[in-house]
Amino acid sequence: MGLSDRDYVHDDYSNERKHRRRRRSSGRSAVITIIFINFALWFANGLFFENNDLTNALLLRQVDEETAMKERIEPVSFLDPAMCYRYVTCGFVHSPQDVLHILFNMFALLMFGYGMMLGVGPGGFGFVRGENVESRLGRLEFTAFYLLTIIAGGVVFAISNYHESEAGVLGASGGVSGVVILFAWLYPRKMLLFMGFLPMPMWAIGGLIVCMDAAGAAGTMGGNIAYSVHLVGAACGTLYYFIFLKQGLKLTGWLETSSAPPRKQPKKSPKMQVHVPEEPMASEDDFNRRLDTILKRYGEVGESGLSAAEREFLREASRKFAEKHRKR
Repeated sequence: MGLSDRDYVHDDYSNERKHRRRRRSSGRSAVITIIFINFALWFANGLFFENNDLTNALLLRQVDEETAMKERIEPVSFLDPAMCYRYVTCGFVHSPQDVLHILFNMFALLMFGYGMMLGVGPGGFGFVRGENVESRLGRLEFTAFYLLTIIAGGVVFAISNYHESEAGVLGASGGVSGVVILFAWLYPRKMLLFMGFLPMPMWAIGGLIVCMDAAGAAGTMGGNIAYSVHLVGAACGTLYYFIFLKQGLKLTGWLETSSAPPRKQPKKSPKMQVHVPEEPMASEDDFNRRLDTILKRYGEVGESGLSAAEREFLREASRKFAEKHRKR
């Protein structure tokens, strides 16, 4: 049986993938926690604060002294060190007047971050729990990526609007855009129902989203939307995929290194020459069983999650099957 004959090598677009083992992070989902915080802040602002005081205290905003005097509010600057926390909190508050703002962002985060989405394929279509960014990255790594994407969007917005007398941004759109585009890089051939009715591969959906945001940033679409923040999120998702995932690196790798116990130096022992007999060559059944195991892991964690020995075994298996094919 060749490599292409194994069912888990093919892309699967339907709910039949639920029968396959999938790596899951332990503990509470980071995506569900983020969604809960967003809704909690939105409801708290409407129920317990007058004049949207909670949202105004958390969004990223700049108001110069002249404008502040006219509106009888406190002036605030993007460069004020006391306001640096807003580069994070702005991604957790949404427009109090527009419920669709928070609903759309949280639904997109639930789809691509958590995997609850409309799927289509040989098994039909409907809401299924499928591939998602959090399971691929892990809870801690996903949180780091999401927060850094929000911060990057806020920084770019502040730089591009620094000379404005009054400017502000709020919402999770930047972080969500990063998650969506990262999902598109991870699963480009995944088929979804775009706008709920049009089947499209994820690479096309991601490209269409970026084009729409670019058109909006160029001023052709209008609306009170920070398209530049969306584009920053897309750029963060792309850079993370190529710089970190493709190279097997992690944003939180330093945490794993610092928390690891120090390695004990082995005691020196006298040099001895030991003869180790060669192991007999593995049978064809043993070879296929190991290949099946490694390919299953490849489908779960990707190439970067395999050990060097496993990657070398796959290369050797590929050469072996190619040689058999040539002899036929």
